Amino acid sequence: MKRCDDTVMPWDYGSDIDYDKIDKKKVRDNELLQTMLVIASFIEITSDTYAKNLTQFYSDNQEAVHWLTCQWDPEEVQHGEALRRYIETVWPEFEWEKTYKRFLQLYLPLCTLDEFQPTKGREMLARMIVETGTSTLYRSLHDYALSLDEPVLADLAHRIYKDEVRHYGYFDRYFEYYNQTEKLGRKEILKVINNRLKEASSEDIELAFQAWYETTHGGCFDPKAYDQFVAAVRELAGKYYPYKMAIKMMLHPLHLHKAVETPLVPVVRGALKILGI
Repeated sequence: MKRCDDTVMPWDYGSDIDYDKIDKKKVRDNELLQTMLVIASFIEITSDTYAKNLTQFYSDNQEAVHWLTCQWDPEEVQHGEALRRYIETVWPEFEWEKTYKRFLQLYLPLCTLDEFQPTKGREMLARMIVETGTSTLYRSLHDYALSLDEPVLADLAHRIYKDEVRHYGYFDRYFEYYNQTEKLGRKEILKVINNRLKEASSEDIELAFQAWYETTHGGCFDPKAYDQFVAAVRELAGKYYPYKMAIKMMLHPLHLHKAVETPLVPVVRGALKILGI
């Protein structure tokens, strides 16, 4: 994990999370939970690669580069390290390192600047939607962990959730900075949001699942298994996903008057369900 001289982490996964207090009996037989945590750990810990691309894309903005390098990247990687420690505590037989290497083989060739939005403002907006997804994911995981009566996972998920919400605020600030020049209208903003939402079931998640599946099932990847996983996650989201929070975060860049935003909430929620979110 990269650290700058002025990096101050909001918490430390090695000392602030008491992994010895995990009630393994509450979660050990939960394969869906294991899969979700493995996927999340792989994507979070690979933030180093994405951070390098981002700092290259925003090389003209030293403030943004400093924050991405010295705060965002170390915090994201810590999320992955914390999730890995949890996984290896509950499922010590799971070959995390071997599976992660397989994920990198599948994923790294796709992680290029070609995947970015065409302008800096649009990319910051896209990052806001990504942070909306991650913050609401961990909010859901926190509530799910509470339902399982597993407070260590709930604590971990809550800490990551708070980090992701804070990250959203930074990307929002940088989006506003670039949009002073780009002057994206609501129609253009909605287009970026819509396109990013359509990528919600993105390749990184499917490739992480593929790596997990090959390790745990000792064979070739079965695409039907991924479809079943997605269906199970959607069913879980129906119980725990904070739709209201997600919608407010997604609509925020539009700067709508509350009188306009409120009636849109059920409409956007319906669209999210159609998209399987």
